[in-house]
Amino acid sequence: MRAWLWRHRYALAAGLTALALVAVLLLPELAEARVGGGQSFGRGGSRGGSRGGGGGGGGGGGGGADLIFFLIYLILEVPIIGIPLTLGVIGFFVVRLVWNNAGGHRVHRTRGHGWAGGDRIVQRGRPIPGLAALRERDPGFSSPVLLDYLVLVHRRAHEALGSGAWDALQPFVSPAARSKLQAANEGVAAVHEIVVGGVSLVKIEHRRGFDHLYVSFESSRIEQRSGERPRRVMVREQWTFRRASGAASLPPEEVARLGCPSCGASIEVTPMGTCRNCDTPITAGQLQWQATFVVLHSRQPATVPEISWLQGGDEGSVHEPTVQDPELPAAMRALTTRHPDFDHQTFGQRVELVYYTLQEAWSANSWGDARPFVTDRMFQTLRFWIERYSKHGLRNQLDEVDLERVRIVKIEVDAWYESITVRLWGSMKDSVVDREGKVVGGNAKTARRFSEYWTFLRAAGGSGGSHGDQAVCPSCGAPLDQVSQAGICGYCDSKITTGQFDWVLARIEQPEAYRG
Repeated sequence: MRAWLWRHRYALAAGLTALALVAVLLLPELAEARVGGGQSFGRGGSRGGSRGGGGGGGGGGGGGADLIFFLIYLILEVPIIGIPLTLGVIGFFVVRLVWNNAGGHRVHRTRGHGWAGGDRIVQRGRPIPGLAALRERDPGFSSPVLLDYLVLVHRRAHEALGSGAWDALQPFVSPAARSKLQAANEGVAAVHEIVVGGVSLVKIEHRRGFDHLYVSFESSRIEQRSGERPRRVMVREQWTFRRASGAASLPPEEVARLGCPSCGASIEVTPMGTCRNCDTPITAGQLQWQATFVVLHSRQPATVPEISWLQGGDEGSVHEPTVQDPELPAAMRALTTRHPDFDHQTFGQRVELVYYTLQEAWSANSWGDARPFVTDRMFQTLRFWIERYSKHGLRNQLDEVDLERVRIVKIEVDAWYESITVRLWGSMKDSVVDREGKVVGGNAKTARRFSEYWTFLRAAGGSGGSHGDQAVCPSCGAPLDQVSQAGICGYCDSKITTGQFDWVLARIEQPEAYRG
């Protein structure tokens, strides 16, 4: 026996290598594909954070070829090992294919949610450096308003690469940032269908009379180059913005107009950098955040999304301790004092309604059904992923969706919005199917438990009540079958996605990335 082992030592080593390759290639990856739970602009597949994740592309294609080579080698050289091993591998593929094609085909509730209790609480967060100091200097500061503004400037600047409409952006994009952006996109004649899938504040610094804001963007767009067919690319960038210290944040409606930060008029700038209407200097970040620098981290073609097989059971997110704001009890008392009509149960019903509606819309590739329940930025961000799957003939199918429990972890109030962040725990069968309904990824048989942080907001100064689980227009009470892509009700012409009438979803974050 010992002599036989020695004689076939190389073949045995090859066999062990083949077995290792089987383990690497076939064991399920821990990745998510549900609403807000896990695609990465950088990799085109799964991500682990709230709005971003892994970078780089390529690779991942050689393992299968190596496995086939080793199996052929073993069949020819040591058939007593190679043939059984090959049959085992083939059998594994067949069993897995049948196993993953089993399961239902609809989203349904398995039980109602309950308020969480008993999980481990960590009363600390990971604040963005410099943000607290900026809030103190600028009482009108609002994170939702700022992020919407940054996304708007980012989109208009990229559109200007093709249109050349830079004059109207002078208060918002400096000549230096414009040059950097043009250099990074040399040869691009036009840019269309820009979708920002992730925007996050990295840090804020105060120096030389200005506040400097560092912002990470992850986006996709269609680029047109001379003599080439249009192609969709995925881009990761970091932009730097500046604003004079002491400048006050503008109201949301003025921010969205991108007019003169002083008088609100359409942008017309004199050679001296002042507004022609009010003669106020506006082209050096005096009154509004102005992009001053752009760094392109990566650009790659938007390929078919990476698909992985999932195992059932608990994600690591389920067991992460809950990050709860230490000021939550005081914030809750303040909220109920401002809004005596605020009710935990009704708010919980609203969370449940939004949760199930989004999962159903996502699974059915009918994202328009989610429009009344999410902010503009959230709608655009998640729509990108549905469209990307759809363009490649894929659909993320969610079955047996369950919302297990919900915990309020943070309440925040700024000049324009009130927000409530909840941590929720849920489960679902999460799979990816092709046009024929064949399961090509995920897991259609075994449910997977997960946890996320969802942030809901509504306009400050209004009612604190909610329509709970009533799927009606929060303004006029009509059905939600006539809500436009802009979030406007077709019955009463009210924009219902700004939080003016009820709580809307503004952000989804993973426990591993949640800052608190």
